[in-house]
Amino acid sequence: MSSDLLRQLLHNQLVWSILLIVGVVLARYLLSQMFKNSSWARQDIRRRIHMVHNFGNLVMVVGLFAIWVSELRDFALSIAAFSVAIVIALRDVVQCLVGGIYQASMRSFTIGDWVRIGDQFGEVIDNNWLSTTLLEIDPHGLGNGYTGTTLYVPNSVFFSQSVKNLNFMRRYIEHTFSIVRESKGQNPFVVKQFITDRVLQYCESFKDVAERYCKLIENRMGVELASTEPKIEFRTSDIGHDVLTITLFCPREAATEIEQKVTEDFYRFWYGNTGSNTEAGQAATPVKN
Repeated sequence: MSSDLLRQLLHNQLVWSILLIVGVVLARYLLSQMFKNSSWARQDIRRRIHMVHNFGNLVMVVGLFAIWVSELRDFALSIAAFSVAIVIALRDVVQCLVGGIYQASMRSFTIGDWVRIGDQFGEVIDNNWLSTTLLEIDPHGLGNGYTGTTLYVPNSVFFSQSVKNLNFMRRYIEHTFSIVRESKGQNPFVVKQFITDRVLQYCESFKDVAERYCKLIENRMGVELASTEPKIEFRTSDIGHDVLTITLFCPREAATEIEQKVTEDFYRFWYGNTGSNTEAGQAATPVKN
């Protein structure tokens, strides 16, 4: 009696399926815990856990397919009339699967990279066959970086939207900001030398490091980037206001602080006390309005 029961269990595909799923989940959990308790760097731990999860999912899918292949074959024959409906129903899943294979072959990013997928901008924290998980980063919140929002992007978007790897933005960025002032008949260029001196002063502490980092990016990407020297230019808006635009290559964390300091210096030149005419580059005396 017991031997017959055992024989039935050994030939029961449902039992084998449950054993396979439990075994894969248990092995994946044990390996993940072992990696988390290791002394490796956090980035390496996340990559290894990601590999274990993907490999476990692959083993589970292949194993279940092997267990149920005979039933699936009979089932496929019995639903031949509904094949078109099934293809339509699984279209999104197939697109995500193919998109995952496409991304893996292109190697456009890996775990820990900063990427922009369409309008979504974040750090890749997980990537499987169907979706990519991003920890959102606000490109305008340069001082804080992470917003605390987790984005789940289906892999099918890789066929319809561009993918930009922004990993080099983690340290230094080309930051551009503008200051708009109502034109009151004065020559706006009298402030240019003063602002230029201020920007150079704020960038002096990291100038050498910025140049080396720019060279590193050029060597790895095989392109020639613009100079790391700050760029200051004037233009007018559609309604006749003076627009001062400043572009500088600086550490990401310092971008907002430098922008605020330069903006404060600009308005102090026109409306406040700059300290001395020498400090203003002796180009002009601050205008009181």
